[in-house]
Amino acid sequence: MNHANKLITIEDLTTELHKAFSIFNKIFFEGDLPTPAITIQTNGNKRNSMGWCSRVPTWGNKDGSLQLYELNLSAEFLDLDFYETMDTLLHEMVHLYHKVKGIKDTSRKGEYHNKIFRDKVLELGFEYADSKPHPRMGWTFARIGPALKERISKMDINQKIFSISKRGYMYFQLLADGKTPEQAAQICESSEQQPDLLKTKSKSHKWLCPNCEIRVISYKENVNIVCGDCNETLVKR
Repeated sequence: MNHANKLITIEDLTTELHKAFSIFNKIFFEGDLPTPAITIQTNGNKRNSMGWCSRVPTWGNKDGSLQLYELNLSAEFLDLDFYETMDTLLHEMVHLYHKVKGIKDTSRKGEYHNKIFRDKVLELGFEYADSKPHPRMGWTFARIGPALKERISKMDINQKIFSISKRGYMYFQLLADGKTPEQAAQICESSEQQPDLLKTKSKSHKWLCPNCEIRVISYKENVNIVCGDCNETLVKR
C-alpha cells in the first residue's frame, strides 16, 4: 500500500474542498456565495452523479438562525482526476450562485440545464463538445477548458489530497486475489450494473420457532434448524 495514501483522511479531503470553494468563490463569484455544508457521500442510486447541490438550505442549528445549503461531492469519484473534481465543484457552485440570486438555471426537477446555466459556465471558462443541448439533460455536459484548467493549476489547492475514494469491500478483495486495479474496477462496475444478481446472492431468509418465537436468519434458502430450548423445528417466515 502506498504510504502517502495512508496519511490522507476524509478530514483532509473536506478541508481542501472548503479551501477550493473559498478560492473559487472569491475569484469567480466575487465572494457572493454563502459557505455551504460541503459533504462527501456515496452517490447511491445516482450511480453516475459526481455531485449535487441542495435546492434549499438543509443543514443548520436547532433554532434555525444558521442555515446551510448542502454541496456534495460523490465519494466514488474523488480520485478520478483532480480537474474532474474541480469541474464538479465549480458546476455545483454555479447552481448555488443561481439559487441565492433567485435565478432558475434548471427545469424538469433539476435535470435539464438551461441557457442561463450554459452562459454562466462559459463565462467561467467551461467548454461544450456539442453545440446543441442534450435532449434530456440540456446544457449539463460542460467541461473545464484548457485556459481554466491552467488557471486552476496555479491556485493554492493541493492536488495530491485527491487520491482516495470510496471503492467498496469487493474491490479490495479482488486486489487481494491478485486482480489489477483496472480489473477490479471493471468487475465492480459490472456487478453494480447487475443489482438483481447481487440481491439474489445476498438474500436472507427468516425462520421462527413456533413455540418460543425465537428468530433466526440464514443465507441458505433451505435449512433444517431445531430450537435447542423447545426441540421444535423452525419454520420459514
